[in-house]
Amino acid sequence: MKTIKLMAIMVLISITAAAQQTYGEIRGVLRNELKEKVPFATVKILQDDQLIGGTQSDVDGNYKYKPLEPGLYDVMVVEASHQSKKINGVKVTPGEATYLNVKMASHTFTEVVVVGKLIVEDYTKTGAETNVYSMKSLDATELMQNSAFERGGDLMTVVTSMASDVVEDASGGFHFRGGRSDANAVFIDGVKTLDMGTIPALSLENVTVFTGGVPAMYGDVLGGVVIVTTKSYFSGIREKNIRNRRMAEKRQEKKDREEEEKEKASGVIFQ
Repeated sequence: MKTIKLMAIMVLISITAAAQQTYGEIRGVLRNELKEKVPFATVKILQDDQLIGGTQSDVDGNYKYKPLEPGLYDVMVVEASHQSKKINGVKVTPGEATYLNVKMASHTFTEVVVVGKLIVEDYTKTGAETNVYSMKSLDATELMQNSAFERGGDLMTVVTSMASDVVEDASGGFHFRGGRSDANAVFIDGVKTLDMGTIPALSLENVTVFTGGVPAMYGDVLGGVVIVTTKSYFSGIREKNIRNRRMAEKRQEKKDREEEEKEKASGVIFQ
């Protein structure tokens, strides 16, 4: 009887070990161009453009995500003070850790609103056929500097401040270039809705507005399209850490000023 129990335990241990070896993980360190570690960055694990999971780098820039089934994954790293970076084709091996150290570039631009034209060319057809889309987009960092945040506004306030072609009527509807309010489309986190609702500006991660030449993927739309991505759990943690870091810097600056004033009052001469 004891022999049977021992054999059962050994089989169970073998099955558990084999199961653990069928999964892998991705881990590494995030640094910028100055070789400084990047803390509190959001790390997203994608496969075939689908979100598998996510994690956040710690105070030393280290991150780790597991378990992952063997295969190829894409890794997207997002941090407010750095440019987002995506690494494609990261291979995960059973029972092993895949080390992926990511070098990120700091933001160096000063512009707040990005205005551009998306040009799509289809080379499968005869001749050069070009479609031009009028598009404006704001990411999380740019949205925090939008006037709608200061006024405690909502999605409608953000959209009307982004594009002069969009006007809100008395009933809460919106119009592109004087068109009908029912000729527009709004997509919130990939789901098509009838209107913008009352989504607070503070909950927005990204807003894109097509004011003309709407891509076919958004359906038969005569007016314009608003595409919204709301903030996730990791976005909230990131912003909290940024606020805490800024508060700590302000406290240190205040302390330095107080010490400098005390030294001046005591008659110390600064060179």
